[in-house]
Amino acid sequence: MRSFVNSARTMGAVSAAGSARLAFLRSAAAFAFTLLCAGLVIFPYYWMFVSSLGSSSLFEWPPRIIPSSISFKAYEKIFTERAVLTWLTNTAVVASATSIFCTIVAINAGYALSRFRGKMTGAFGIFILFSQMLPATLIVVPLYVIFRQLGLYNTLIGLAIADAAFILPLATWLMKGFFDRIPIDLEEQAQIDGCSRMGAFYRVTLPLAIPGLVVVTAFSFITGWDEFFLARTLIATQSNWVLSVGLTSFESQYSVAWDEMMAASVVFALPAAAFFLVIQRYLVSGLTSGAVKG
Repeated sequence: MRSFVNSARTMGAVSAAGSARLAFLRSAAAFAFTLLCAGLVIFPYYWMFVSSLGSSSLFEWPPRIIPSSISFKAYEKIFTERAVLTWLTNTAVVASATSIFCTIVAINAGYALSRFRGKMTGAFGIFILFSQMLPATLIVVPLYVIFRQLGLYNTLIGLAIADAAFILPLATWLMKGFFDRIPIDLEEQAQIDGCSRMGAFYRVTLPLAIPGLVVVTAFSFITGWDEFFLARTLIATQSNWVLSVGLTSFESQYSVAWDEMMAASVVFALPAAAFFLVIQRYLVSGLTSGAVKG
């Protein structure tokens, strides 16, 4: 009997050790897979940065993962021979104006879709979704004609309005999702206490929707920062170029200044990356809370 008990204990210990080893192997495999995915995401940015520093050819084989020499001549050339600072300023202006305009309009439109239910409201919501399915190439020609007639062609404010027109549908539905999860009882109690409808909205509902404001502002800013197609179509003079359009100037008829283009790309990516890192915590919490309807 005693030998049977000892044998059972031994088998249990072996089974526990096997389970622990299996759990360790699973954790190690998951960690390795995560590192691989992170490497695949980060490597293009690393290669862009290395290509802006090295003097070797971008297409040589085998490629040099670590550059043999480091030179900052490409950065010096883009700031002395190109209007990179002007393009960067124009990009910041367009992205900021786009995010401000989209946030203001999306707040009110999303609140209206969330609180005022009816046939017209539902039809308007469907129309917004339908407009999101239209490609930019279908709208850019009439948009070009309208902007020329209104004097908005080749202006930064006109480009910001055009960017906002394409961002607003999704921004409006994002804000609607946030307002849907805020109980309407809070507004009704505020109105009982003496607030008007707008007062209850701005004093009670809007502060609770701050995560949604962060999401919409970040989404609008980053989309306006990266936009190329409309900027290439609606901006004519080089002094009004944004940096995404300015990157095309490094390509000539017979050659491409790859090191300078990569250096300008690094300069272009850094402000957006810094902005995302600052708001990342609020962005993740906002998207998570907006996905659940209370």
